[in-house]
Amino acid sequence: MKKPKKRNKIPFIILFIIHTSMLGYSFYKSKNKKQLFTLLMADIGFAYLLEYVVLNVFHAYTYKPKIMKKNFFDNVFGAILSQGIFVPFTAVFSTVLKIGWVGKLFLGGVYFSLVELIFIRLKVYKHNWWRTIYTLILIPLYFKISDWWKMFLEKRNPIVRVISLFLMILVTEANLLFLFAATRKIRFGIGRYHAWREHFIMVPLYAITLSSFSTLSFLKQNNWSSKLRVLIMTIGLDQLFKRGKVVKDKFHVVDYFTVRVLVIFLYGWFRDIVYGVRNRGEHNSEGKVLEKNHKST
Repeated sequence: MKKPKKRNKIPFIILFIIHTSMLGYSFYKSKNKKQLFTLLMADIGFAYLLEYVVLNVFHAYTYKPKIMKKNFFDNVFGAILSQGIFVPFTAVFSTVLKIGWVGKLFLGGVYFSLVELIFIRLKVYKHNWWRTIYTLILIPLYFKISDWWKMFLEKRNPIVRVISLFLMILVTEANLLFLFAATRKIRFGIGRYHAWREHFIMVPLYAITLSSFSTLSFLKQNNWSSKLRVLIMTIGLDQLFKRGKVVKDKFHVVDYFTVRVLVIFLYGWFRDIVYGVRNRGEHNSEGKVLEKNHKST
């Protein structure tokens, strides 16, 4: 008899509850929640970049949460749960609680290695060429990078701030493009038939390109000019890919513009979180303009 599909979901649901609770506690303990949000998005971004190479390109392992009908989407969704929630939420928890190397080894390496082995036993996850020893070594190191990143954010390091903004935008683009693909709104590829394997190799490169330009556009300030540049660039890039038959989409024009305008405003908000709101005029009750220079978060 085949194992009921809903049983595959249970381990992922349990981990989701555990790690979401850890993140909630981290925000409760943090005094600077905007900075912590920046750190969280940066941690997710780093995990996504690694996952692109390890999973999308080289197929190191396979997830089987049985949440989505198509196996390829189910695999990617499992990776999003792991690299977008379980691991980065724990990294933030480790950083906020200032857990040392020994704690990171147990909370990161040993804990996630045991989870990995249990998932393999439950047949909701399998290794292709990946080995548990890689998890044991890499996750504590990833947790330490999270510590360093928070330290540099506190020091307002210019390079770390730029990369953080880029990663915040990249995470949003990656999740949005996955949603579009899952709802059959968009598919990337070369040639007449666009395979999903090909799509998930190409789409991160598209997201990286958009995120890089958006970051540069919002670097100096969040204003209408910056938003317009990003919108024009996005439309231009999409049209270029359509003419080159690299992308197929089923968007209505109104839906497309609505989504793009909303995310552009979101990216402006990200910029204000990372750099702070500068020189914004606000009128008081007497009609005078009050210039406020808010310090960066």
